[in-house]
Amino acid sequence: MVIIMKKKNKLMAYLISFILPLAVLTMVWTILGLAPFGDKNLMVSDLGSQYLPFLTGFKRFFTDGGESLYSFANGIGGPMEATIAYYLMSPYNFIALLFPYNLMPVAVLLIISLKIATMSLSMYTYLDLHYKQSNPLTQAFALAYSLCGFVVVYLLNFMWLDVLILFPILVLGLERLWHEKKYGLYAVTLFFTILTNYYLGYMVCIFAVMYSVFIYYLKFERKPAKKISVFLKRWRLFFTTSLLAGVATAFMLVPAILGMLQTGKSSFHMQDFLLKPRFGVEVFSQMGLGTVNYDIRLDHLPMIYSGVFVWLLAFLYFTLPIVPKRKKRAMGALLVAIYFSFFFEMFNTVWHMFQSPAGFPYRNAFIFSFILVKLAYETYLYSRLTEDKEIVKKRLLLAGVSFSVLLSIGQVFLVLQSKSEYLLSNKYFLLNLAIVWILVLVLSQKISTKNYMWRWILILCISLELGGNLWISMKDIPFGNQDIYAQMYTEQEMLIKYLKSGRDDLFRINQKVETEMMGYKETNNGYNNPMLFGYAGVSSYTSTLDSKVQNTLTDLGLYSKNERRFSYVDESQVANLLLNVNYTINPKELTNKELLEEKDLANIYKNKEAVGTSFLAPVDLAKVKINKGEVIQNQEAILQSIKPLKNEKYFKTMEKIHTTKEVDLYEIKGQVAADGSNYLYLPNAIWDNVEYFAVNGKEIKTDVLIITNQLFNLGDFKEDEQIKIQLKLKKKIETRDMTWVSLDQEKFDELIRYLKDYSSPLKVDKRGDLEGKVDVVDENELMYLSIPYDDNWLVTVDGKKVRPEQIVGDFIGIRLDKGNHTVRLSYRSKSFTLGLIISLVTLAISFVLVIYLRKRNMREI
Repeated sequence: MVIIMKKKNKLMAYLISFILPLAVLTMVWTILGLAPFGDKNLMVSDLGSQYLPFLTGFKRFFTDGGESLYSFANGIGGPMEATIAYYLMSPYNFIALLFPYNLMPVAVLLIISLKIATMSLSMYTYLDLHYKQSNPLTQAFALAYSLCGFVVVYLLNFMWLDVLILFPILVLGLERLWHEKKYGLYAVTLFFTILTNYYLGYMVCIFAVMYSVFIYYLKFERKPAKKISVFLKRWRLFFTTSLLAGVATAFMLVPAILGMLQTGKSSFHMQDFLLKPRFGVEVFSQMGLGTVNYDIRLDHLPMIYSGVFVWLLAFLYFTLPIVPKRKKRAMGALLVAIYFSFFFEMFNTVWHMFQSPAGFPYRNAFIFSFILVKLAYETYLYSRLTEDKEIVKKRLLLAGVSFSVLLSIGQVFLVLQSKSEYLLSNKYFLLNLAIVWILVLVLSQKISTKNYMWRWILILCISLELGGNLWISMKDIPFGNQDIYAQMYTEQEMLIKYLKSGRDDLFRINQKVETEMMGYKETNNGYNNPMLFGYAGVSSYTSTLDSKVQNTLTDLGLYSKNERRFSYVDESQVANLLLNVNYTINPKELTNKELLEEKDLANIYKNKEAVGTSFLAPVDLAKVKINKGEVIQNQEAILQSIKPLKNEKYFKTMEKIHTTKEVDLYEIKGQVAADGSNYLYLPNAIWDNVEYFAVNGKEIKTDVLIITNQLFNLGDFKEDEQIKIQLKLKKKIETRDMTWVSLDQEKFDELIRYLKDYSSPLKVDKRGDLEGKVDVVDENELMYLSIPYDDNWLVTVDGKKVRPEQIVGDFIGIRLDKGNHTVRLSYRSKSFTLGLIISLVTLAISFVLVIYLRKRNMREI
């Protein structure tokens, strides 16, 4: 009976470690008014523009049927392996399947809450199993880990949180490997850590080596290896287990790494590898609460906050006589080593996969918090073992003074030096001083008496402090409106279904939904609307964006802000042709487009120049070279290769151009050379410096904030019509290499009529394969497909495998002979297949090694 009661109490303790953070989170969510406790949602920053659309796409894959490992909702089409590996490997994502699409923001909040609660459970498990003892106060340490600075600042990047769940169990497994030669727990947790998020998994691998050195020092300090063979024998199990667990994830890791190498983020910058400090003593100001909020989430000091009481006990650790000196040396060295990963630019870059992070710095800060909480818990246990409680109280007082002095020094330097932008408010500094001395008082009372009341008071104080820090960090976030979002999603989904109804061919949509209509408070450019609503689109925002596709689209007139995003801001007829953009959905009235239908939510426009996903063209199209920054010249070369004009151009340069430049006003005048759409391209202009942009007195406002490299469609004009462009400036802009032209509409329409006879739709089946039938009337024609070139496409013509060509930058071309042909494209990921083979071989080797080790151990027994 006693054993049963102990098991029940133990189970209840584990349950409380899960419920306590949920209670704190529920309180904070309610105060903030987040749905379902209010009408707000977390549709902000990258969560609103990336993670929610990807999670919605994840749900659609399982509910509506997926497109294998390739999706045309991913940019203009692309493999999903790298996106899945980076964003979508968490098992918590399956919770999204329980929610309708318009309530996905609520699902996200639930997922975040459950992940944080599981972190606390995981940390409690570690503390209980490692130290073989626990009590109600252990819950406070578990809570401190689950609401540490990393979690509070980066919880909107919720795909990172799974690693923090696995991390304490991984450390437990690592300790068992070294102390008991039991490798199973470490191998399994390392495998799933890398699998759920290989980016943070890489950081965990670095830490595993550092922590092994820490254990090795404590375990073998008095028995150093005199021979290299002895040293290698001691480390053999660790390295073998780590290697096999890591390589076993190859089925995910190989396509993910190869995909990331295709992005524009794989560049090398020497300044990122300099051994220079990133900050100074102002970092000590970060020990308390109220140090980071939403406004400085992209650039801030290291998140070393794990609770004031944790820091208090950490200082106490190094002054308690009962703590062995060698443990103090080892723990101090470990903390300093992790601290150096923040402090030195070179180490920080290495920890971040040799790429300096573009925002969200110090992504390994959770490791520092874990060690700090572990150290604090050891201090708590050592203080209980100390017979002379007066020594503990005196050293606790000294710890309070140390914390106060260092916090004050950090605050002074934060205020006086150039880092004042990181200061939220001086009142939080005063609050931290009050908290530390309240905790000193409460801890002193708890040490002096066995009255359990002080224990519960301490837990309450810690919970309020950690919850308060979370509220401070989130209270100024411009939350979205859940009711507006839910209504918008339902209406937009119906509109997309209307356009897709009765069609099984591939076509693209350029959709724009205004920020206010989506329920967002901050600007949302809808880069990932194709993924959000489930259609083939022409925009993307992801860390896994293929740079070849992006460069091609930019040089054809689409807008690209940086290496992670592109969008179709101002449409051009040639781009609509090449990308087969059938429809434009826009709440604005577009006078130069054919209105298909007028809805309450938005207008639907038909793009007549979108003739099909594929069309036949002369083989000269394959010879066209896409030149960087020459948008109009590239479009002209493409049109001429399809249907050459004798001594004429499709794009006619404006005549009688006259430019007047004043300090803050530029006027450019010109005469239209042909009936049709008028285009302006200023490749060297920084549009951030333009306050006002007007054509013939009518202001031009784009749906997306333009920085540079944008092709502007100024509207339709008649031949000989005068155009005046006005630019009011904040700073001077560069107008050299300006291209100002009109597309000869008559000539272009002739080309479109010509292509309609040679175009063919590509039908998409349930497996994501594409098939089209084409009639080739001339010998040796080239079939152009508005699909990005990829070595993983298996292309067959009449059942026979053919090798496609990479044409027009990064599109697919297929050479065809005269006659009727059936062309089929199937996406077969070679990297996934290779990775899967490596994983299976690794698992087989692991299985053999496990059997061998078990038999060897049996013989030794």
